[in-house]
Amino acid sequence: MRTASLLSLLLAPVALVAQAPAPALSLGERVKAERPAIDKLMAEFSFAEARKRAEALLPAARPVFDKKDNSTMVASCGVFLETAEAYRLAVETCDSAGAWEKALEYAKVAQGLAKECYGNIKEPFTQTVGGYNQLEARAKQVLAENADRIKELKAKTTLDAGERQELDLANSVEKEVPENAKWAKFFQTYLDVAKRDSASYDPLVKVMEDKLKSETDQVAAYVAGKGEVTKWVEAVVSTPAYLEAQGDKAGQARWLFRLATLDPDSKKVQHQLDILFGRASAPSAKPTKKGKKG
Repeated sequence: MRTASLLSLLLAPVALVAQAPAPALSLGERVKAERPAIDKLMAEFSFAEARKRAEALLPAARPVFDKKDNSTMVASCGVFLETAEAYRLAVETCDSAGAWEKALEYAKVAQGLAKECYGNIKEPFTQTVGGYNQLEARAKQVLAENADRIKELKAKTTLDAGERQELDLANSVEKEVPENAKWAKFFQTYLDVAKRDSASYDPLVKVMEDKLKSETDQVAAYVAGKGEVTKWVEAVVSTPAYLEAQGDKAGQARWLFRLATLDPDSKKVQHQLDILFGRASAPSAKPTKKGKKG
């Protein structure tokens, strides 16, 4: 796509912009706007509410990538990467809320969106960047080959019609150099960002897969429970060392919310959550019996 035609798609007359109503926020802008509130809820351990707000941002349907031309691919790429970022936020909140299966599902959606985006633009945008680089190189070559003549024309105070046409052409070629460099950088930036994001969700998927596998292995290894999740939950929540191993309050809250997800009816899990959040008192330590004096 030539620069002029792309510019005509990206730029609008000032008068029309002034008369048009304010455009709706893009998904990326909505995620950015919601992020502080969701981060605050997470800091307050209100993981379920944070999850609810994050999931409300997710689109009703998966976007479709439009490969019609460069301008539609630029727009689609932006939508795909913004949507993947929305799913990343949902992964974070679902993970903390104990919904690990849903977190893994969302992580895979984000991973798929990012990889599809890069796969769709890799070849055409690489060719586009190469095309603009060639145009820039050709313009520089023309200017170099005609440098003396251009200098001579610019030094003249009066030009005839032919000379004026010659100089106008030279000036036009000079303007093409930065324009072609600008658009090469524009499309290269999309390539670089899409390539980066195409791999950025792989670790997220692996983390969730590893957490779920580890949990499944622990449940299976609990012989007394014979593979029953609720019996395993009962056992670990009744053992203080498991809770202590989760570290700070945030880690303990996430662990207890996961147990509550696995066994919503567990009164012991709910009691531990009540203790953690100050809604109930922790049991007092039993006094140590003193030995008899001889």
